[in-house]
Order: sequence, then C-alpha cells, then structure tokens
Amino acid sequence: MNKSIQRLASFSIYAFVALSLAVVYWQVARAGEIVSRPENPRLIDEEMRVQRGTIFDRRGNPLTETTVGENGYVKRSYLDPGLAPVTGFASHRFGPTGVEKAMDDYLAGRKGISAQAMLETQLFHRPVVGNDVALTIDLELQKVAEKALGGANGAIVALNPKTGAILAMVSHPSFDPNQLVFDPNVSQWSEEENRIDTYWRSLNADLNAPLLNRATQGLYTPGSTFKTVTLAAALERGIAKPDTRYQFEMKPPDAQHPTAWHANQFTTCQNHAENNLDLVHAYAYSCNVVFSDLGLQIGQRVYQDYAKAFGLGSAPPIEIGATASQLFHTPNYFSGDERFYALASTAFGQGEIAATPLQMALVASGVAADGEIYAPYVVSEVRRKDGTVLEKTTPHIWKRAMQPDTARLVRQIMVTSVDVGWASAAKVKGVKVAGKTGSAESGTSNKPHSWFIGFAPADNPVVAVAVLKEFAGYGSAEAAPVAKTIIEAAIQQQTP
Repeated sequence: MNKSIQRLASFSIYAFVALSLAVVYWQVARAGEIVSRPENPRLIDEEMRVQRGTIFDRRGNPLTETTVGENGYVKRSYLDPGLAPVTGFASHRFGPTGVEKAMDDYLAGRKGISAQAMLETQLFHRPVVGNDVALTIDLELQKVAEKALGGANGAIVALNPKTGAILAMVSHPSFDPNQLVFDPNVSQWSEEENRIDTYWRSLNADLNAPLLNRATQGLYTPGSTFKTVTLAAALERGIAKPDTRYQFEMKPPDAQHPTAWHANQFTTCQNHAENNLDLVHAYAYSCNVVFSDLGLQIGQRVYQDYAKAFGLGSAPPIEIGATASQLFHTPNYFSGDERFYALASTAFGQGEIAATPLQMALVASGVAADGEIYAPYVVSEVRRKDGTVLEKTTPHIWKRAMQPDTARLVRQIMVTSVDVGWASAAKVKGVKVAGKTGSAESGTSNKPHSWFIGFAPADNPVVAVAVLKEFAGYGSAEAAPVAKTIIEAAIQQQTP
C-alpha cells in the first residue's frame, strides 16, 4: 500500500514538473513567437483597440483622428485625404504605410511609453495609447499646392532649403485612406472587409497608379531643369563664365575636334531668335546647343561626379522612403558608340535621366543653400500626450553639390531666367524669384512633361519648389504659374 502511494506521489510530482516546464516553455520561451504570429486573433483584437497617437501638421492642426466605439474598438480617420502620400494609412489588413509606417512603434505605443503608463496598462487592462507625431507639413500651404495642381497628373514638392523640412507634398491622382480603414463599429464585419477589398483592388487596377507617390517615387525625364546641374559644373570647373558668349554653328567631328558631336541636328538655338547669347541668357532661354557643348567640355567622368554630388544615384533619406534618381540605366551609356550624343543630350536634360520631383526640388535647394543640400524630412518631433518630447529631428547636410561662390553665380543666373526668360510666369511682385522651366520629351507621342524648379526670395530663400505636370506641355505655360502660386503663399506666411 505504501509503495503504491509512493509511486503515485512520484508520478504526481513528475507530472507537475513536466506541466510546469511546459507552461514556462509556451508562456515564456515561445510566448513572443506565438503572440507575434499574424494569424493570432488575440493580436488582431488587441491591435484594433490601440489608440494610435495623433499626427499633426507643423502648426498643430490634427491630420488624423482616433475614435473609440462602445465595444472598445478603435477607428482611425484621416482628416485631409490629399495628404495620403505622406501620412499613409494604418490597416490591420495591409499594414501601415507612409508616416504611419515610419513612426509605427511610437504611434502604436510600442515605444516611448513611460514605465508608469505601461504598468498601469498591464495591471488595469487599459487600452494602449500611442504617442503623437508632429510633421513639417504646413496644411495651409498643402491645400494651396493641391488646388494649384488641380486635376492634372503630377507632383509638387515644397521645402525649406535651409533645413530640408518638407512644407508641402502633392501627388495626383491619389486615394482616400479612409476607404482602406476598417470600421469595427459596423454590424457586419464581413461586409466591411469586402468593401475594403473592393476599393483596394480598384486602386491596384487603376492604370493611373494612384498608390504611387509621384513626388518621391515617380521617375521622369527632367528636361531643361537639369541644365542647372550642367550650369553648376561648367561654372565651377571654369569651363564657362556668365559672360561667355556662344554662336550656334557647330561642325561635324573631324581629326582636330574628335569630341565634337553630330552638329547638323543642332545648328541654332531654337528657343531664341538670336544666334549669339551669353551663358546667362542661354540658360534663361533654355538653349539646348549651348548646354550640349558644355556637357561635352565637362566630360563624362566629371559630369557623373556632379550628378552624384546633387544626389543622383542615392535615395534621399526621407522617412517615408524615396526612389533614387538615375543619370542613366544603359550599361556603358557614356562610353559606347553613341557616347558623344549621350553626354550632349544628358547635359540639356534628356538622354536617360530619370529623376523624382523630390530630387529636382533638392537640386533647387542646393543652389538656394549655397551649395549644401539638406536631408529632406517630414517628421518634426514625437511627443507623449503630456507634451514630453521624445524625439526631435535635427537638420543635417546630405550632399555638398558645389562651392558657395558657384551657387551664388547659379542663383543670379536663375533670377535672370525668371526676370526675362522662359520662367517669367513664376514672377512674384516685389520678390526676386530664381527658377528654371523644363519641357521634357517623354519618348511618346504625348505632350512633354511640364517642369519648374526654383526658390524665393532669391537673396534669403524660405521655400524651394519643384512642380511636375505629366504630359502637360511647356513648363513656361503650365508648371511655372503653379510654382508662382505656391511661392506667393509660402512668402505670405513668412510676412508678419
């Protein structure tokens, strides 16, 4: 009898130890793995109860709203859908995008929550309340930019060239992030899921690519706006001066001039009646033949160095992600049989250049900031609900495009471009504006892409702008007036 009791006791002890080890294994050792499984219904349920922090613009205007239903489930709303390319959206179906993704840990309360708040949340089963995020976006200027672009497909970037802070970012067509947010307060969740799926499929099927942030991801031929890079390289290398004059009669290559390219294609400056212009007015009137000649004199190696110095080949380090612009994509583009044509066409903004509107805004910014290009950013700071600042962005230089003296020369020439050249539609009364238009051939039968890049006031810039309108025509007629509207609004905001 005693032996039976001993065996039973031993078995019970072993079973208890085994059970304890199993509990420790599954609830401690494997707990994190189990909880983090995407199919875990408890994880999804908890996520739907998280009260994400609010996203604000630079003036404290809320851009998002979080409402809690009677069942404790939370709905996220976006108060300005036009900012969808920046704010993105938070979805338990598709994950977060934009700022919602970049700052997800803070907004969802996984990071930056005080120890006391975390303890109270766990002990009293209170809902997780995330931290707030303040953006550099100016909602008022954003709305001006959205209205100025109108219904055209394209993009606008406005930033502070002295810091890199993005003031406005428009991409059109876009989408309504509210249509991708699940509403847990509806009676039929399955119908709500179907509604979201239907909208998501329509966005992906749309040939106009509304999910593409054209400002940071769209790659376009920049046209004559890229002459700004050629101008900077030519001035800094001493290949040309502002008063250097050009006559437009180019000869075919021969033994004495082996680098001269096939000139019969460009024998006059088609954008201006005169056959004799100085460098300043060749830029103002966007004379392709002058910049082709400058590109050939600069040479492909040096030209590529300057393109890299302006940021091409590197993705701008903005929180929401950006595509790297490229000078070319064909291997040996500048060293093959067509190398002279390749360099000449690149120098006036055609060739194989593929640039984002953000990149071209940074080109203008580099001129405005004495040759320094500040890293672009949209997140100003992260704050707790009590106002404690957890993280604050410090502006820093991303690229050094040119020397300050060179930048000042380029700036003066860009002012002339607006004063008397094709960029004159960007003039603002009482303000010196620096700028350059572009009409970029797209390689199709459509109209060219319409471009403008510039900044103002020229002597103390507060805003740099890039405007792109897809297949819209001449930059002087289409993009420059849009830029004028944005520049006027930005300067008015600075006026006491």
